[in-house]
Amino acid sequence: MLQIVPNAFTATLVSFAVSVLLTLLVKKIAIKKGFVAAPKADRWHKRPTAMMGGVAIYLTTVLMFVLFVELSSSALIVLGGSSFLFFVGVLDDFLGVKPYQKLIGQFIGVAIIVGFGLVLPWTGYEFLNIMITAFWLIGITNAINLLDNMDGLAAGISAIAAFILALGFAASGQPNELIITAIFVGALLGFLTFNFNPASIFMGDGGSMFVGFFLASLVLLNQVGGRSRSIMSVLAVPALILFVPIFDTTFVKILRKIWGSKA
Repeated sequence: MLQIVPNAFTATLVSFAVSVLLTLLVKKIAIKKGFVAAPKADRWHKRPTAMMGGVAIYLTTVLMFVLFVELSSSALIVLGGSSFLFFVGVLDDFLGVKPYQKLIGQFIGVAIIVGFGLVLPWTGYEFLNIMITAFWLIGITNAINLLDNMDGLAAGISAIAAFILALGFAASGQPNELIITAIFVGALLGFLTFNFNPASIFMGDGGSMFVGFFLASLVLLNQVGGRSRSIMSVLAVPALILFVPIFDTTFVKILRKIWGSKA
């Protein structure tokens, strides 16, 4: 490992700068190749907008991972499972994948994580812990996917949640996990520079699947080995994430009914 990043703050800044550059590059390529999202009823944008911003988030995270993170088995498992979900999402962006096929992909990602022993140790029963972990990973992944219908929402909420996790890693004395999370925060913030309203690029399913699964998997790094079993420290993250898409989805449905009744 190249020990270049001395602390989490520097890791965030470096990751942010790389993410900004890669997002600019991806946006330029997406527009040139016609990878754009046309305005839709379930979207808030009113003009064609570049897609595939998630590629920049993913590449930034992987590059910073290779350069600055101690490649422990748990770190590689999280990156591997999240990478698989990224490619499932990209496949959906390009070819269109049915919901049940995406769900199968999510279960494969869960199998990668759980198969190598990363589970939430909330009960004394292994099978129950595996089921809780699967529900957690799939639930958070789809929650972030739900959020990705308004400018800045998915990346913004994910960055806030990751920052909270970073504080937890700092408090529990996990420097490697802290650097991983700091890199992820920087990647999200770099993308957010171009995703705030009015967004000039969207992350796409590849991005939302990766971001959601990676974020959910980071929580597991704070739970393995008996290092942190505080229920409240874990529940604070899903409470923050899940409330927003539930409210957002409900709000959008109400607006559609109102607009529909006036049409």
